[in-house]
Amino acid sequence: MRAPRLLGLTAVLPLLAAGLIPATPAVAETATQAAPVQLLELTTSAGEATEVAEAGLLDTASAGTSGGTGVNPGIAPRLAAVARAATVGTAGGVDPEADALLLTEPLEVDDFLVAGFTWTGADELPAGLSVYLRVREGGVWSDWYLNEASGAGRDDAAGVAGTEEFSTGGADAVQASVVGDAQALPAGLQLALIPGRPAGEEVLDPAELSAADAEPTAVATPEDPEEEPAGGLGAPTADATAQPTGAPATDAEESDPESSDSATGGSGAAGGTSLGPDLQAALETTTTAGGLPVAVTTRSEWGANSAYMSWSPTYAAAKHVIVHHTAGTNNYTASQSASIVNGIYYYHAVTLGWGDIGYNFLVDKYGQVFEGRYGSTGAAAGKMVVGAHAYGANTGTMGISMMGTYTSVSPGATQLTNVGKMAGWFLKRAGVTNAAGSASFTFKSTEKYSAGQTISLPVISGHRDVGYTTCPGDVGYSKLGQIRSTAQNQVKGTSAQTSPTGSPTGSATAGNGARTHQVYLNDSWSAGANIVFTYTTPATSVLAGDWNGDGVDTTGVRNGAAYGFRNTNTSGASLRTFTYGRDTDQVLVGTGTATAPTRWRYAAAIPTTSRTPCTAGERTRW
Repeated sequence: MRAPRLLGLTAVLPLLAAGLIPATPAVAETATQAAPVQLLELTTSAGEATEVAEAGLLDTASAGTSGGTGVNPGIAPRLAAVARAATVGTAGGVDPEADALLLTEPLEVDDFLVAGFTWTGADELPAGLSVYLRVREGGVWSDWYLNEASGAGRDDAAGVAGTEEFSTGGADAVQASVVGDAQALPAGLQLALIPGRPAGEEVLDPAELSAADAEPTAVATPEDPEEEPAGGLGAPTADATAQPTGAPATDAEESDPESSDSATGGSGAAGGTSLGPDLQAALETTTTAGGLPVAVTTRSEWGANSAYMSWSPTYAAAKHVIVHHTAGTNNYTASQSASIVNGIYYYHAVTLGWGDIGYNFLVDKYGQVFEGRYGSTGAAAGKMVVGAHAYGANTGTMGISMMGTYTSVSPGATQLTNVGKMAGWFLKRAGVTNAAGSASFTFKSTEKYSAGQTISLPVISGHRDVGYTTCPGDVGYSKLGQIRSTAQNQVKGTSAQTSPTGSPTGSATAGNGARTHQVYLNDSWSAGANIVFTYTTPATSVLAGDWNGDGVDTTGVRNGAAYGFRNTNTSGASLRTFTYGRDTDQVLVGTGTATAPTRWRYAAAIPTTSRTPCTAGERTRW
């Protein structure tokens, strides 16, 4: 399939909820029940428009007047669209309704999380043709989004042509528009609407569809993003090797999406934002197999249906990372992420015919990491299972996708950090010592470069560096320097965490005496908490220490004489649990020895009724 596509202990302990009792894997709020994939047919096998694809044109025409032209008002918008086709996409100002060649009515549909267009015949989306989509989420219609033809796909070109996936926060109505030349309409154009637990497919009957009320909305357009500096495609930013300061972001583009209205819940006493119950409900049972730097939700945990996988894994030597973004409204909650990944899996594996999800890993806007392509977490050092994330550049790379559209808004800070950590983990195992450097890369198929062509490619690149695409979005692409910096810290085995600068100001606020099971954390001496998470029960105590000698302190929990801890600052259950001492003992967390930095750290139980002397050698451990 070929179709070019035009994104020591510190105060920073992000997105962690460590517990002694394993948490239940996340299930999307809108996808708790299995449901069929809905298919809306827009053109026939001969490339002729269907009735449902033109129904919106009649509505648009009837809303205005023919002005005495004598032209059938239902055809007038199509003629006008054809007349403007030469300027569409170049002069800008496209109106998906007024300029439509095809336009459905706003349609009531069953809930879905992922959408995408496919077609037959030509591998590429015909020149001059654009497809747009808008959806209704929570009773509110989104802007119109341009759905770009996918620049992803298997290197062997297996599968069908289609757009990139479009994710939602749970939509129940949709409207589609096609703008461009009537002669370019592809055959078999259809829109797939995929729920979080897809089971079978259903072609929607136009006679049974109901129109939804919808006011006009704008077209989502990119703002002026930060740009990568000149110096070559995907060139590392000037601060690519700089250590993060740990200071809170002051630029609006640096703000976390956790502070959006989609993340609800309580806040700190001083008004800090909270990830709220959505994230708390999404705590995963995860894996850190192979020394993964963050906990990763495995395929079995996000519910991958093995019946949809028909592409056996193959492994290749790899030392490059390709960063992507998905597309969509960015309105999803943390508890929906696993089901969105499941929907993307179906879209890639079944709808596009790839046989599996194309990405090796996905990271949602809350920082949760999901395993993608089968075998990605089990790949040997220096190798990666070949995916379908960048046509022609799948072999020899790891593809990691930031869930969301990052054309005009920034990925979240935790999201970027975990993308960088995953990239650094992979590169370190491949023997790469400079995450901001470049290495030779040979393409397997012809896309932006010819098959067999070898270039010097940044070891962490954006999808646009290897294909005709804007992925990972303009703002997402501008953050590659930050991703490289975090990856370099991972490669070097150093912590990117630093203590906040300055000193606390203001007076303390007295509490109300009530104990809760929420923890409020901050990454600066500011008033509000920017990270809120839940741990087991109000009676549980929190510990912090470097449990595996990687230079990063993470939290653990204690409930009497029972202990649990994780090796990463991420949401999830305890990776290790044990009992030690008595429930009345005081606990000290040690730091191990310099000569054995990877051994488990010491937890010493000191009876409260006596003092235990330490030898000089033992004191060096505390």
